[in-house]
Parts: sequence; structure tokens; C-alpha cells
Amino acid sequence: MEDVLQEVVAMRREGGRGALASLVESSGSIPMSERAKMLIRDDGSVAGTIGGGCLEAEILTVGREVLSTRCPHTTRYTMTEKQAGESGLNCGGTVRIYTEPVEPDTEPDLFAAVVDARSRRRECVLATVLTSQKLPDEEANKMLLFPDGDRLGRLDAAALNECVEQWAAEVLQRERPRVFNLPEESLALDSSSREELGAAGVEGLEVYLEPFMPPPVLYVFGGGHVGAQICSLAKNSGFHVVVIDDRPLFANPERHPEADECVAAEIEEVFERLPFDDQTYVVAATRGHQHDEIVVELAIRTPARYIGMLGSERKKLILWNRIESRGGDRSRLEEVYAPIGFNIGADTPEEIGISVVAELIEVRRGRVKEWKTKRAGA
Repeated sequence: MEDVLQEVVAMRREGGRGALASLVESSGSIPMSERAKMLIRDDGSVAGTIGGGCLEAEILTVGREVLSTRCPHTTRYTMTEKQAGESGLNCGGTVRIYTEPVEPDTEPDLFAAVVDARSRRRECVLATVLTSQKLPDEEANKMLLFPDGDRLGRLDAAALNECVEQWAAEVLQRERPRVFNLPEESLALDSSSREELGAAGVEGLEVYLEPFMPPPVLYVFGGGHVGAQICSLAKNSGFHVVVIDDRPLFANPERHPEADECVAAEIEEVFERLPFDDQTYVVAATRGHQHDEIVVELAIRTPARYIGMLGSERKKLILWNRIESRGGDRSRLEEVYAPIGFNIGADTPEEIGISVVAELIEVRRGRVKEWKTKRAGA
């Protein structure tokens, strides 16, 4: 999803036009991320995916229509499991795709602002009025909001401003996008304004709010066999991975080609200069208890979202008591994931890596999605 926005920014700067398709609502089982996006450029090239198969083929046609008319379009698509298999999709379910025109040299460029905010590790929420009309000012139906009160862009419907601020706080907290509906009686719009926004003849005005969080950063302390597997799997799962070890032989790009960065330094020295925020994950997988103890003791002083340590329950009890005796916060220690990873009977470094990264993903996604597959015999 973030890569598609970068493509949008690059296209605009080169003077190109396109149509941006975004999944805004879904129900049932769907074959794509809830943040799926696809860019259809005016030269026919495509970036991203909206799910593949017949759905994607239809959205490609919609994208060409949006490019021609410069009017947004909403597509609702429902497919049964049988139809999905016959038509090339992996699942059934219902989706709602909003496809909007993207023109060059639009100020302010909110998509560029989102990309810039993420690079600066700054949270933001992009609000889009789901209109079906071509607006005189394309940015009149978009606004970018920041937790500190900063805004970019504007919404013509004045009644939306206060509501959007409240909604933005909610989606940031949940870290999940959502469509909100403002009842028509709350809209102080005359008929011409309502028609301009495409709200005429409907029950209310819909706004899609999409949160953009800083990319999650994983600090893997320990570049041994298990650390290497965690690094590789986490990188492929969307984490920015930094491998840290006091031994240069175990913290270098040759040993960890997937890592975004390798740091060979003492643990205490590293903690003094590494940035930490609520999108930071820490894994203690060093070569010895004494090193893991240092990692945990320093990590619980940070706002890291996740701290995990390899080892047994006995090791945890011993280290926790020692850390607490030196003033460590017991309540924060109780939040540490130890033993780390899901209990799947993992034995090899590869299996341990899978169990750990699965736990990282669960923490990142907030356990909001329901697991629909029943266990055998359940």
C-alpha cells in the first residue's frame, strides 16, 4: 500500500495522470489486504493490486473510465466461494472499491505529505469524502490530519471538520481504516453544495478515514542462527529490521543480507543512540543470559510496543527478580513476551523464527481480525 502511494507521488512529479483504486469496505472472506490499493496510469501501466482475477480486471476498466471522465467511481463486488474459484480469486466475500482520478501538480499534494510523514515517523490520517462527482477543486474532498492538530487540505462541508477530528482519533487508536457516515440532517449544506459533493439523494455523507503509521522497526539483539531467521522472516513481513551484536562477525550485511541495517557495538552503547517509539519492537536473542538481561532491562525503559526474550520460564523468573532488585518496573516486566513466540513446539532456528514473527504480527495487527478457520476436530 505504501509502495503504491510512492508511485502516485512519483507519477505526479513527472506530470503523469492516473486513477487510484482503494479498498474502502469489505465483508466476508476476501483475497487482499484491507489496505489494498492499485494505481492505473494513463499509459496503461499498473502499480499494486486490488485482489487479482476478475475483480482486478473490472477495476482496470473502471480506472480507464475514471481517467476519461475525471469523476470518481464506487464499485461494489460480491462473489461466492464457487464463483471465486471459477473466476481466479482465492476467496468469496463483498468488497467496495473507490477509484478516484489523480492529477499532476495538485497543491497541496496530500499523498506526498503522507509519504513524507511516514519517513519522519509521524502518524497521520487521510480523510476522503466518497463523492461521485468531479469537483472544481480536487482537494476540497480530502484532508490530512495529524495528532498535534496540524492539517493539510480541506473539506467543503463545514459540519465534517469536528466529526473528522473525532473519527481520526479513533482510527489512529485502532490503526485500521473505516468509512464513517455523517447523517444528512447534520449537513448544513444547500442543495448546490450537496450536489457538488455527490451527497444528493443519499442518507448522508460518507468519509473514508485511513490511518498511516510509521513503519514498524524491529531491533534484533543477537545475530546468531535464531536472530538470522527472525531477521529474514520479519523483513519479508514488512518490518524495518536492525540486527545488533557486539561481535562484528555476527552483525554484518554478508551474514544478514535482508537486514536494513547491521550494528556491531556494545548493547549499552546502542541503546543510547537508537530511536524508540510505539512502533518499535525489540527481540533479545543474544548468545547468553547476561546479555539478554541487559537488553530487557534497558528496553523496558523505552516506549517500545513489543519486547520479547528467548529462554525458559525459569530464566525469566531469575532475570526478572534481578532486574526488579535494581529498580526495574515490575509492571513493565510483566508485559515482556517471555518465553518469546507462540508455543507451536518449535525446535529448529527456522521454526523458532516462524513462531516469533507470528507473535510480532499478532501484536502489530492488534488481534482485531477473527480467525475463521476451525481446528480439526473442533
